[in-house]
Amino acid sequence: MQVYLDNNRLTQVDPQVLAAMEPLLKEPYGDLHALHARGASTRKEFLKALEKLYAGLHAPEESGIFFTSGTAETHSTLLMGIYSSLILTGRKNSLILSERCDPAMMEGARFLESQGCKVHFLPVNSEGIVSAEGLYDYLTPRTALVSVPMVDPESGAINPVEEIAEICRRYEVPFHTDATHAIGKVPLDVQSFDPDLLSFGGEAIHAPAGIGAVYLKDNYEWMPTIFGDRNPWERYRGGPLNLAGAVGLGKAIELASDALEFEMEDTRELRDRLEEELRSLPGVTPLVSWGLRVPNTVLFAVEGIESELMLYELNRGGVEAYSCTVQPFGNWQRRPVIEALGLDPRLKHSTVGFALSRFTTEEEIDHTIKTFRESLEYLYSFSTYEEARHEQK
Repeated sequence: MQVYLDNNRLTQVDPQVLAAMEPLLKEPYGDLHALHARGASTRKEFLKALEKLYAGLHAPEESGIFFTSGTAETHSTLLMGIYSSLILTGRKNSLILSERCDPAMMEGARFLESQGCKVHFLPVNSEGIVSAEGLYDYLTPRTALVSVPMVDPESGAINPVEEIAEICRRYEVPFHTDATHAIGKVPLDVQSFDPDLLSFGGEAIHAPAGIGAVYLKDNYEWMPTIFGDRNPWERYRGGPLNLAGAVGLGKAIELASDALEFEMEDTRELRDRLEEELRSLPGVTPLVSWGLRVPNTVLFAVEGIESELMLYELNRGGVEAYSCTVQPFGNWQRRPVIEALGLDPRLKHSTVGFALSRFTTEEEIDHTIKTFRESLEYLYSFSTYEEARHEQK
């Protein structure tokens, strides 16, 4: 059996999403601006997809929503727009970001630093959560943006974006949040916490990778880096539009909203059973409290076993998991979430995470528990951990 439990990075495309996209992949479709029948049909499909995004985010009509190629484009465009309109002109001089922001945001921030912009990184606490109070250490009248993700993709920790948004409003500083790992896992209503910008990618909500969207509060001035026509569809991001991807994303967010209760109950129940079984094993400890993370995610430390070895053994047994310390191609990298959790130094290279989806089954969880137990037993058989544990007794 092959079990995929790395669903905070990429998810399988939902068959219903694929079915919605399929006609647009098989048949040519018209330009959004065209006056012929095929153009009218294209506009109809586009507007239906857009309506689903408005409904899924509970966005007011006066706000703006537009499609992108995903979070990397969104974050790069956002930062370059701030650079050209606010930093270069001298109107603003600093940003406040979470130290757990994604690579595109981090690289963009490094560029702005090289151009003289001050970039402050909000640390996370021992639960992996950004403290809203930490904003007061950095906010000034010349802060151009605050950006904090709703959910950490590795630990599943949920950040207090409502509090952060309120502080930003008080100081009249724009607030952006990445909701990629929150949609379909926690209730989401932009009118309830009123961010200036909210973005997400489809890869974590069973839509294809390479499609995303941005929500803009009605008074936020977005500066595009991909220019288009002045019509409503290309005001924020020039075309041509990936219509099949947009339709897929619309269907995905609709399904994610419909499945929210299932995710918060059934998926959580499977995650909890996995967590309870694994935490009962020697040397295995969950790293973020149960009530502070999304219902599909659990991150463990496995004392005495390096992550790379555990991932290898799990993979041999057909279980695909992830780690916060093992990077692609075997590169080790110290990550802020590991540092912030205050782990014993022996555990910093011993993290293993599991991210379920609504397609995860009981049989897959049973197989994962069995494989993890056998892998742990095998790795401990030639590890010094068991010997040291017995000596401590």
